[in-house]
Amino acid sequence: MQDLLDAVPADRTVACLPTHEFLILHDGEKELGSIPFDGVVDVSLLIDSSIQRRYPIGRSLLLGPLVLLFPKKTIRETYRLCIQWKDPKGDYHFTYIRIARRIMADHMLNAVKRALTPEVRTELAQKASKAKERTAAAEKDQHPAETSPFIKCGHCNMEFRKTDLPPGGKCPVCRKPFNVDWG
Repeated sequence: MQDLLDAVPADRTVACLPTHEFLILHDGEKELGSIPFDGVVDVSLLIDSSIQRRYPIGRSLLLGPLVLLFPKKTIRETYRLCIQWKDPKGDYHFTYIRIARRIMADHMLNAVKRALTPEVRTELAQKASKAKERTAAAEKDQHPAETSPFIKCGHCNMEFRKTDLPPGGKCPVCRKPFNVDWG
């Protein structure tokens, strides 16, 4: 899984999406893997900082060899979310997720830690069961859609195209309202 995370381009952010059973790692296009919540041992934030020294040409011409004493420094900070987890076989793994900004790193760390609490896990499990019930009910109540582009007036038995009718839902011939669901 770490190889997939390392292959994600630097301009993309990997999201940790908690469900009631897993922590799903997703890069916006595809799922990279999942970590079982029961196996998570520790979650922490690592700060990777690097300093780049450059010697600009202008300073080199002005100072000569003394430019080595006064380099231009650029500090670059990056963050990694470290998730230590144990798989069902009993092996320990470390998963590192690169994050570009400090505020996103703190937010993701807090979200994962919050999702590990028992209260939130039971809440996520309840939401998942309700969603399954709604999906089952929606599939059960699905009616075939009406495919006819025509509508018939119940009062004068005239048939009209739905697109040709004036707004207001009244028959152009007898001026009485249509008794149909326009949905």
